[in-house]
Amino acid sequence: PTTILPPTSQGMAEIRYGGLNEIILVNIHAVGTISADPRSDYGPSIHFGVLDPANPTGRFRIAVPPLTGDDLPHAVFTKKKKHLFNFEGCSGLTVYFCIRYENEKGEPGPYGPIFSAVIP
Repeated sequence: PTTILPPTSQGMAEIRYGGLNEIILVNIHAVGTISADPRSDYGPSIHFGVLDPANPTGRFRIAVPPLTGDDLPHAVFTKKKKHLFNFEGCSGLTVYFCIRYENEKGEPGPYGPIFSAVIP
């Protein structure tokens, strides 16, 4: 079998707004140093957290703005180019995202830039 190395690509996406409490990440794609073997970029892992210093232990909550993707405690893996998030009860709060690619074995690559949106 051929060895598939961990990704070198970082991930990024565009933000769209759905209905109340909904954020949609669209055009999820690789940026930065693209992996030499496309099989390394099996799929993106989207890390996220909702900033809420008054309630840092609530669902999807973080107490301070993240400095790296490791500061975002929640993640979802997808093979799709878009993903819908519903942050019920979080309207008006800021959500932070950071994306990194994984190979088929789940070995992660580097985090992409952190980006954020205010939840409608």
